[in-house]
Amino acid sequence: MAITTLDQLLAAMLPPVTFAKAATPTLVAGRPHSLFYLAGMPGAAAAPTPGLSGAALTSYAGQLPDPAAVSGKNIYLARFQAMATIAGTLILADRLWHNSGLSLTSTTAQTINSVAWPARDANGTSNGEQVLIGLEVSTATGAGTPTLTMSYTNQAGTSGRTGTNMVATAATSAVGAFYPMGLDAGDTGVRSIQTFTLSATWTSGAASLVAYRELARLELTAANVPNAIDAITAGLPRLYYDTVPFLIFIPSTTTASNISGQVIYAQG
Repeated sequence: MAITTLDQLLAAMLPPVTFAKAATPTLVAGRPHSLFYLAGMPGAAAAPTPGLSGAALTSYAGQLPDPAAVSGKNIYLARFQAMATIAGTLILADRLWHNSGLSLTSTTAQTINSVAWPARDANGTSNGEQVLIGLEVSTATGAGTPTLTMSYTNQAGTSGRTGTNMVATAATSAVGAFYPMGLDAGDTGVRSIQTFTLSATWTSGAASLVAYRELARLELTAANVPNAIDAITAGLPRLYYDTVPFLIFIPSTTTASNISGQVIYAQG
């Protein structure tokens, strides 16, 4: 059933899911940072190990908890609240797929041929509508500032599309550094990844490609000032069962931070 009134929403709300992360080492202003590998609540996730073609995800240790399936009911994001010790933007996202085995020293195209996403794009299918790709550092990199390029198939099934990193890479990128990949003009998502290429060596380190769908963005306009969005201010984003929620923070200041908050789901 669909939730169509505030009374239905209130009746369908589940107990809050609390999160708290100590965002270290030093974050860099304007550079997205995945909180996946950081200690706190939930605990730190382990780096992926499925190989270059990756794994479609329905759960993963270190994710934010998500509700168990109930027949005949849907899951919605009812409220997202957080506070950080620095200003920035906090993204709640569904982690659909990730891989491992990328060489950060090779400058030739690496064949990915990703396995199919789980059916959790914006339309509840595997076609990739609103599915984005990022490179997530799991072991700090060495020297080098490569351009990152991927060849992909878009949400409409058109292959041979090209995307590059939207935020410049940096030498000694810390664990959690997250580099979103841009899309070709007119594309609204990624269905699969065929190859991935670095223009120059990163010398050392490890990283994974991550397919994700943004569920909500929360503006944290000042240090230690909480903010929230809810069904009235942001609608009711649909979460499909077996969602793997995780957090990405875009800091406004170059420093470490503590980030905490709550997610409230509605199931109805």
